[in-house]
Amino acid sequence: MVFSSTTFLLAFLPLVGILYFICPRRLRNALLLVFSLLFYGWGEPKYILIMLFSTVFDYCNGLAIGHFRAVDKPRGAKAVLIVSVMGNLGILGFFKYTDFAIANLNGLLGTAIPALGLLLPIGISFYTFQTMSYTIDVYRGVVPPQRNIIDFSAYVTLFPQLIAGPIVQYKTVAADLRHRVHTSENFALGARRFCVGLAKKVLLANSIGALWEEC
Repeated sequence: MVFSSTTFLLAFLPLVGILYFICPRRLRNALLLVFSLLFYGWGEPKYILIMLFSTVFDYCNGLAIGHFRAVDKPRGAKAVLIVSVMGNLGILGFFKYTDFAIANLNGLLGTAIPALGLLLPIGISFYTFQTMSYTIDVYRGVVPPQRNIIDFSAYVTLFPQLIAGPIVQYKTVAADLRHRVHTSENFALGARRFCVGLAKKVLLANSIGALWEEC
């Protein structure tokens, strides 16, 4: 599902908007999480497990770092941070560079190792660096560990930026996960920004892309 599709514009987005504003405030993050998973799974259902693993992995890492900081064991906190960074970069590197490494290895050594034919999961760079930014923020003491896994998962999977970015640092939205303010003015500003972006995508980017392909 893409933002300029009729499915998103005429069904998905209106449904999410209506349900969000009639839903009790305490359940809104859960609602966003469910619809974000649906949005992501629409195109790549098999890769939801990778995103969920990254989410749970760094949720637990954040709690562990917070524990070690609370008991004044900085080495333990640093060890968990290293595990988080290496684990996240390992997953990202596996999908992005495994076939590239195999091809180069075959070229250098004359071997015939078959490529794995891996498809890069949509948005993996965005959510990988977002979960990693969380553990880094917790380690630095910028934010406390998030103990509500629904709130944390909503931050990671939020569909407006999941597949197209930008990468959102946890510290910039930590307070908004539970205490965001909704006003008609903010809604109007958001709607205007969305419409302008949609116009740029449909009228400019798509047209220029088609022209480029013809050339």
